[in-house]
Amino acid sequence: MTKLKLCLLFISAVLISCGKEPVPTIAKEAINLNTNGKENIRMRNREIRQDIINALVGHEIEYWINEDDSIGFYSKDAERVDAIGYAAIGAYAARN
Repeated sequence: MTKLKLCLLFISAVLISCGKEPVPTIAKEAINLNTNGKENIRMRNREIRQDIINALVGHEIEYWINEDDSIGFYSKDAERVDAIGYAAIGAYAARN
């Protein structure tokens, strides 16, 4: 039952994220748009955060760690980073 709820939550988050403005998810993920072509993602769960960083390296997406501990990246990679983030959240939910 819990896994079903998590799957439904994940699917809902994916569908809601198709809007124009970023929407924070239950997993404390927030994407902030900046006017200088850079964005960031904040992930408080260490396991999901490490999965995201590993995937960024694997997909050769340029990223950096900001002073507030968020993961910065260029806007041109936003769609790929979103997909990586949702995949990491889904994998975490499946493992737990």
